[in-house]
Amino acid sequence: MFNFPPFLLLTVTIVISCSASIAAADDYVDGILPYVKTFCVECHNSKVHKGELDLTRYASDADVAAHFRRWNNITEFIHNGEMPPEDAKQPSLDESNAVVAVVEKILLAEAVKHAGDPGVVLPRRLSNTEYDTAIRDLTGENIRPTRDFPADPAGGEGFDNTGEALGTSPNLVKKYLAAAQLVADHLVLKPSGISFAPFPVTSYNERKKLTELAIIDFYESQDVDTAKYLEAAWRYRYRADDERRLTIEVWAQRGTGLSGKYLSLVWQTVSEASSGSGFRKQLGDMWDAVPAPTDGKNRPAEFREVVDFVATGQRVLGAPAQQLIKAGAGNWPVSHLDFRAKAAAGRDQFDLGSQKSETILNVIKVVAPKEEASVESFSVFVRIDPAFAEGDNYVIVKQALFSLVDRLSNNDKEREQHKVQTLRSVLERANPDLMEQLGFGKHPQDGNIDPDSFMVKAPTVIEIPLTVEMQRELDGKHLLMPCQLDPELSREGSVFVQHSVREVAKAALNRTTQHLMYGGSETAKTVATDLAKFCNAFPNRFFYVDSVRGLAAGFHLVEGFFRDDLPLVQKVLNDDQNAELNRLWQELDFVTQSTETLLRGFVWFERSEREVLHDKRFDFLRAEDPDLVKDSLLTKFEKLYLDKMGVKRIGDTLEAETENDKYRMIRSFFTDVRAGLIRQQESLVLAEQAALKDLDAFARRAFRRPVRAGERESLSVLYGKLRDDSQSVEESIRGVLIAVLMSPDFCYHRMSRAQGSGIHAVSDHDLASRLSFFLWSSLPDEKLLAAAEAGELQNEDTLVSHAQRMLEDDRVEAFAREFFGQWLRYRDYMAKDPINAEAFPGYTDEVREAISEEPVRLATHLIQTDRPVTDLLTSDMTFVNEALAKHYGGAIEEAFRRSSVRRPSKAVAGTDNRNGGGPGKPSYEGGDRDWRPVSGLHDAGRGGLFGMAVVLTKNSAGERTSPVKRGFWSVHHLLGQHFPPPPADVPELPSSEKTATATIRELLKAHVADAQCAMCHSHFDGLGLAMEGFDAIGRSRTKDSAGRKIDSVVELPNGKTAAGIPGLIEYIDQHRRQDFVKTLCRKFLGYALGRSVILSDQPLLTEMEQALQKNEYKFSTLFETVLRSPQFRKQRGQEFVTGR
Repeated sequence: MFNFPPFLLLTVTIVISCSASIAAADDYVDGILPYVKTFCVECHNSKVHKGELDLTRYASDADVAAHFRRWNNITEFIHNGEMPPEDAKQPSLDESNAVVAVVEKILLAEAVKHAGDPGVVLPRRLSNTEYDTAIRDLTGENIRPTRDFPADPAGGEGFDNTGEALGTSPNLVKKYLAAAQLVADHLVLKPSGISFAPFPVTSYNERKKLTELAIIDFYESQDVDTAKYLEAAWRYRYRADDERRLTIEVWAQRGTGLSGKYLSLVWQTVSEASSGSGFRKQLGDMWDAVPAPTDGKNRPAEFREVVDFVATGQRVLGAPAQQLIKAGAGNWPVSHLDFRAKAAAGRDQFDLGSQKSETILNVIKVVAPKEEASVESFSVFVRIDPAFAEGDNYVIVKQALFSLVDRLSNNDKEREQHKVQTLRSVLERANPDLMEQLGFGKHPQDGNIDPDSFMVKAPTVIEIPLTVEMQRELDGKHLLMPCQLDPELSREGSVFVQHSVREVAKAALNRTTQHLMYGGSETAKTVATDLAKFCNAFPNRFFYVDSVRGLAAGFHLVEGFFRDDLPLVQKVLNDDQNAELNRLWQELDFVTQSTETLLRGFVWFERSEREVLHDKRFDFLRAEDPDLVKDSLLTKFEKLYLDKMGVKRIGDTLEAETENDKYRMIRSFFTDVRAGLIRQQESLVLAEQAALKDLDAFARRAFRRPVRAGERESLSVLYGKLRDDSQSVEESIRGVLIAVLMSPDFCYHRMSRAQGSGIHAVSDHDLASRLSFFLWSSLPDEKLLAAAEAGELQNEDTLVSHAQRMLEDDRVEAFAREFFGQWLRYRDYMAKDPINAEAFPGYTDEVREAISEEPVRLATHLIQTDRPVTDLLTSDMTFVNEALAKHYGGAIEEAFRRSSVRRPSKAVAGTDNRNGGGPGKPSYEGGDRDWRPVSGLHDAGRGGLFGMAVVLTKNSAGERTSPVKRGFWSVHHLLGQHFPPPPADVPELPSSEKTATATIRELLKAHVADAQCAMCHSHFDGLGLAMEGFDAIGRSRTKDSAGRKIDSVVELPNGKTAAGIPGLIEYIDQHRRQDFVKTLCRKFLGYALGRSVILSDQPLLTEMEQALQKNEYKFSTLFETVLRSPQFRKQRGQEFVTGR
């Protein structure tokens, strides 16, 4: 496309306006046709049409104007001396220049005559990308409902956002319906209204997964690391003088992410510990012994001892760990819920009743040495220390033994199966001295005990050597040592017991220590107060989530949840966090209908598993009965259930003659069920009201304009009909959502056209949509919609201001992906990768995804930092993640490793974009946090797009490079130079470098020796050969895959030489920059307008090129020039007719 200087535009305008005779003349007949007949038609006629060109079809100026692209290409070939070919009759230079001038005159006159014409912008459906991103921004989830749609065809300037290409077939309508249904399947009704899940939520398990994982994620985000709180308290204790006025709560907020509420409790507990007794006194003494910190990282041994001491106390002093998830048909659900409630309430309590006086130590599983080099004897140790009781503390080691299982056998048969050997019998053969020393069967007061048992007095360490012979004899067996506080001599005793291998434990307390004490002893009662204060500050758990069953209540085959988080709620979370947690639990209960689900599961379980309801009195009761949730039926069920469970009622009431634990548990169960059912119904009423409002807001965003009264009424009627057809509230909401998404107002992009034959302004709402789909491939956000509704977008400055805001938003990556990817033909790289991956180990899907992502990240960066458009070609920096850095290797990988600055995550701030108030979810698929900017591409032989693996790989050939494809890509797609298609009989180069007889460079030289071939190949082969320093998948190389040396020094079309990609970049930047800019402008305008560029756009294209040159080629100039143009802001009226 030619550039027309302003003075020439003015001259032609005057000529057109003032000279009717000249305007009426047909320059084609006088100035072009003679040249064509003399020099061209022999090869380009209706029978022989080389290059698919038939010049006999053109007869007038109008024909030239109608096919201006073709004539631009013709004049380019004539101007460059490439046509006619050397072996044909040759025109003089003056003749060629004259015919080029006539063509330019015809095209210029036509362009000026209709300058600013908005052209025909056909209504069209949303492209697959636009549909997916619109759904993403409507729902906040990257659902990608068009993933199974056929690929969109391209039209216009080669893009899929034009009405010329995006038609709708009956089959595609079916796919749109399926897509809308898929989106609706992601909808979930919550107490606050409509929400969307990242996966379909049409089954109970999916609904459970959604809401349960949200709570678990919250818990994990609030996980309490006691060691961090102890460290914060320690550093607070030794804070600097200028920090003395800081409160402990403020200290917690200083970048530590700790709870001020809980840190305050920890600080108070450890600060006051030394004033206590027993265990607390020990803690206080240890705390006081910790020295001041010397720096911000190191922690002294004394501090680590405090951490271990507290961890041991949490484990051994609080309520013991219990099996909270119990299988088995005999597990009574009512009793189990009561059991869970008691366990939850005791997490921060010191329970005398839970203290144990005996335990079983699984000291070691013996493994025989496999190799002579590893053969050695070693010892195992049991260390016993006094805990809270003064006086003698005796421990009986009862019948210690070796067994193939890690538990004690129940009878003689099991003992035989487990090949049990007593410790006494083993030592009797292997170490009789130790057997005698341990005193098996002897009581310290000259009495006798079981012959396989022995007694020790704390403090003591029991060492049992395991020789090599013993290891081989006892291979695979566990050493089990049951330990019990002597009930006679040490009833008031208290000891810590622990075991270790190879060396004795250095401290009395560590993470394996166990505590033995009789819960009913006076010792226990004496230490209870101090231990209660410790347990209050250091619960055994802050919340409970089962590793397999999550938040399940844990009774066999009955769905239900149990909330076990009192320490977290009471000691750690602030008011806002507690409100959020309560909201999540409310959502779980509502979305899963947990109370009703529990009730129905309970009825089924009691009938089918426990068979409690196998009684004619319960024949009326069925788990699937819709009336089960009605209070009358529930009350009848409760009365009969009390009777069945042996509770005597007062008359026909629910009161018991004598209240006991069973009665209280049953009444509590049914009371909770009633309360839960009432909450569910109350929440449903509020949820329905909120959801209908959300639907209206959803439709407004989807339609990109306010919902009209008639549309609102239609949606309301549809909702009513669905409810009348017994659809649930959520199912009915989904039905209306599908109707919205099937509306042409959502899935079509069409502008409302004004009456008349003139040029009219595009409406504000249509401008908002046009701008948003241009920049984001998606819907307008709330700010843009509000501006449209206020009628502000007709003001050019306001429109540009919104565009500037939108370019700063990371959703502009859609433009970077779609525009550049389609223009430069790499967007479909993942789907149409030409590489045979088996030939390239390490060419994984992870690498391919990174290769595909790199140009999007660079282009987004250049746009958002308003860099020159030429940086696409010349940039010395790019973005890589670890996979791509390894793929590139060398200096780029080293730069990646050195980089400590990660690029800000492309994950856009905000979590929900349903109402358009903020940015949407990230659309990048890969791990954003791993991407980093790296510089030094030129030193690595790369630079800009040319050095990117996506360009090098997409333009390769299976198992080898393709200089032809790479060069053609550079000249044709990037620089806009056109060539006729190659002859059909052109032989292929070898498929692999390994099987080739010479280098690709040498083979290509022979391949294009023919003058006819060289006519085109001379324009691009050199550019492609400059990229030979990179293999078929974009890795740097000095030799081809057959070991032959690579030569990247090439001759360029201008006759000069260049070395590699840096030389290629220099050539294009210095000699072909205008070609690049011209092509960029034409492609950019076509993408922005969603149509083919027409001849009347030429003045605007010239303006774009000049504005870029004047403003240092900055990206913002390109966007602003187009947005201010009449082509973008205007449209033809309905009766518009193009004049000539």
